[in-house]
Formats: sequence, structure tokens, C-alpha cells
Amino acid sequence: MSVKRYNGFSEDDLRLIARKKVNFRMSVKIHIGIFIVISILLVLINWYFSREIIWFFYPIFGWLIGIAEHLTAYMVYARGVYPMAKRAVIFHLVAYVFVILLLYLINFATNIHLLWMLYPAIFWGAGLVIHIVVYLVFHRGATEDQDGLKSRRERAIEKEMEKMQKRLKRNNLLGVD
Repeated sequence: MSVKRYNGFSEDDLRLIARKKVNFRMSVKIHIGIFIVISILLVLINWYFSREIIWFFYPIFGWLIGIAEHLTAYMVYARGVYPMAKRAVIFHLVAYVFVILLLYLINFATNIHLLWMLYPAIFWGAGLVIHIVVYLVFHRGATEDQDGLKSRRERAIEKEMEKMQKRLKRNNLLGVD
């Protein structure tokens, strides 16, 4: 019995991948729907009980960080982003942007004259830059053999094996052990 293959994947493999993508997408839609309903509820509670103090955007933007990460997880999976080092850089970048945005809003609402949010933005930003540089230097292209495409590391291993094989052949021809 012959199994249909599509670019190296069986029909069952494709069905499993499609199921995971649909589940991810539905999960993101449910979370966004709940986020919208709760955000409206928070605005109404703030308006009804304490009009003089506007606090609703703190939990809304805090939750938005989770929504952004959830959406990023879906997009990373749906687009087949591999390897893990690349995924980590993407998640780190998304978390940085949304957390710094939240800190800026808190800073703006509490004390616009003292820009304390610059400290985490600068130092976390430096860590993010280091993370990106480490990824670019050590991990970029570090995937295993996928559909004939080889990573830099795999190509270097192949080249080193060729050198070793040539050396062994040359030593055998010369009668040297």
C-alpha cells in the first residue's frame, strides 16, 4: 500500500499539523474575545465606581502582554519558525516591546517628570541586543538537515569529514598508520 507524500510529509502528518494550527488559531480567537469582553467590563466598572481615578488601562495593557505572546506563539508555529533559538529571540522581542509600553503608560500616568521607565528599557534593551547578537553569531542557520538544506554547523561537519577521509585515504596509499 502506497502512502501519499507531500514534500516529505504523509497525509496523516499534514492532518496533525493542520489540527494543531486550527487549535492554536481557535485558542487565540477565544482569548482575544474574552480579552475584549473583560476590557469593556473593566472600563464600565471604572466609569461606574470611580470616575475620578482612571485605572482600567493597567490590567488591560497587562493582559495585552499575554495576548501578544499567545498570538506570537501561534504565528511562530503556523509559519514553522525553527530553531528554538530563533523562537526565543522573537518571544524576547515581543515581551520587551509590550512590557516597556506598559511601563511607559504607568510612568506617564503617575509621574511624567521622572522618566523611571527608561532604566528598565535601557538595561533590558541591552540584554535584548546581546540576545540577538548571540543568536546571529552562534545559532543563525543552526537547524538540522531539513529537505536537503544544511545548517552552517552541518556543512562544517561535512567538510571536516571530507578532510579526514582524504587524510585517511592518503595515509593508506602511503602505507602509513
